Amino acid sequence: MSRVDQTILAGDPKRLGNCVAACVATYFGIPLDAVPHFIEYDGGATTDGSEGSTGWWYMLLGFMASRGLWVVELDEVTDAEPGEVVFVAGMSERGVHHQVLYRDGVLWHDPHPSRAGVLDVREVLAWRPARHDHQPTPFACPSATGPGPCLNTTPHDAPRGCVHHSTSGVPDRHQKGDDE
Repeated sequence: MSRVDQTILAGDPKRLGNCVAACVATYFGIPLDAVPHFIEYDGGATTDGSEGSTGWWYMLLGFMASRGLWVVELDEVTDAEPGEVVFVAGMSERGVHHQVLYRDGVLWHDPHPSRAGVLDVREVLAWRPARHDHQPTPFACPSATGPGPCLNTTPHDAPRGCVHHSTSGVPDRHQKGDDE
């Protein structure tokens, strides 16, 4: 994992720090600009410390779920699996809520330039593979006549504008004339 630092600090009077996005980027080994600045979405937190909307949290859940992960809240950093990187939230020495990453029970990465970590651990989140107690419903393309599951049982191309994936590895095709 390449460690990514935050580029917006909590002291910015107009923007909220992007420590959460930097932790997500580090976790996936992707550039910071490939991760939304979750906290600023839908009112998120506020620069004056008052509570904002929780819409940013749902956006983060969706981002992680789209990568096959779901959150598991742990009681302690030591409850993580050996080698597992977990997200830890707490108060920083700067007096703001902050997000860092722990591994094997110790601070592994603080995206803030101080590298000071958090003074207290208020939340420990592990992102683990999502498990289903059922077979998820596969995506179905719309029928040639409008939205809805495709009823054509022969291989076919999806109508224009539809994202369709063939399970056979062979491009699917609609019956000739279905969507021309």
